[in-house]
Amino acid sequence: WTFQEKRQPHHATVQEYFDLCNGDGRSLYEPFAVDAAGQTVNLGPWIYPLRDRPDILKRMRIMVMRHVFEPHGVASPFALCGHPRGTPRMACTGAHVERFFQPRSDNSHRTPHSYVLYSMDSEIAAQFDIHSAASTGLHPASVRPLSLRLNPDNPLPGQLAREHLGGLHEATDDAVAFYLQRFKNAYKFGGRSRALEELFQARQAMSYSGDLINVLTPELLAPVPGQECGFDAPNGVDTTATGLRLAVNLLICQNARAKHVNFIDSGLINALGAGYDTHDYHVKESSRNIVHTARLLADQINKPGEDDPNKLDLDRHTVLLTTEFGRTPYVEIGKEEGLDHWPFGYVVVAIGGFVDEERAGVVGTINSQGYADPNPSMSFSPSEFRAGMFLVMGIWPFDNEAFAVGDSLHPLQTRAQAAAYLHQEFLGYKL
Repeated sequence: WTFQEKRQPHHATVQEYFDLCNGDGRSLYEPFAVDAAGQTVNLGPWIYPLRDRPDILKRMRIMVMRHVFEPHGVASPFALCGHPRGTPRMACTGAHVERFFQPRSDNSHRTPHSYVLYSMDSEIAAQFDIHSAASTGLHPASVRPLSLRLNPDNPLPGQLAREHLGGLHEATDDAVAFYLQRFKNAYKFGGRSRALEELFQARQAMSYSGDLINVLTPELLAPVPGQECGFDAPNGVDTTATGLRLAVNLLICQNARAKHVNFIDSGLINALGAGYDTHDYHVKESSRNIVHTARLLADQINKPGEDDPNKLDLDRHTVLLTTEFGRTPYVEIGKEEGLDHWPFGYVVVAIGGFVDEERAGVVGTINSQGYADPNPSMSFSPSEFRAGMFLVMGIWPFDNEAFAVGDSLHPLQTRAQAAAYLHQEFLGYKL
């Protein structure tokens, strides 16, 4: 199932595509670390741009994940938020981060703390429910991350200036705020009106448009051409390059620095099923898309001694590579070259930030049939992953708006036990 031999005369092997992707004599895979079962875990061919950076590998922690949701429409929200679709508490990481940092920032920070960047591809939006990345759950609507669609003809920079108001921005905002408040005061009810909250938030966000002009510039949102493994980005638009460039700039922007950016990458060229959904031609589609993303990501991370202020610094930033599930450890039934969905054993990756050299390596284990070990500390759920990331940011994950102790895969009785478990087993910091 690793496609290292031709299945049909017209098929290309992993080695052939590796050569096409400038493998340049490198080995197809190389050992990285030993997992919890004592097995050597190798890094595969398509992430060779990361393999070429020992400084990145020294700060890389691979965590074994598992859940039971096979359709994208359920698995994607679960992976993005740590809650199954339809759960009232389903708020994604961006909303939690925004809620945490809003009251801790001074009035000079009027731009969002959290952003969601996603492809212009409508098929991906429909199949994968990526809009859930901006979900606020039980939080107020005011903490919704700013979602940006990476459209090659994005009109946003021009719209932010609100030229149609003829310079009367503040007067217009004040007038609208007055009438909205009067409208709200006309209602005498004891509970919350979610729709009214959304209306207030949308209007308030418009008043910040002037602050965003210097953050979301036409240059940053402009399309970028791209190529990998002999394939050109369709229509000369490389969404991966545009999204990574914008994400990094939002994180390093001096006057309006974001705390969290979720970039949902759809690849250089969509797989036939959309994004990385390689049902038909796994090797061809994975090679060009993963090599491309890995190469661009490595280019955005400072090398030792480089100290470029326009790049990520692994002492200050954490890069998370996540997915809703892996692919089957066998060829999909009825297909010649594709792999199906596989949530039963896969990995997510953290690079930098809380991951120092002592915590680099592999956490958990997956057996030879592709299933994650279900025992404690051998695999984790998206809920545990998200809760663990809150802990490293200083956000308490066990409250009414976030997670309950019962959201863990493993039997825990108190919130303190759950936090200690994540600190020790998932993050690697012994208490």
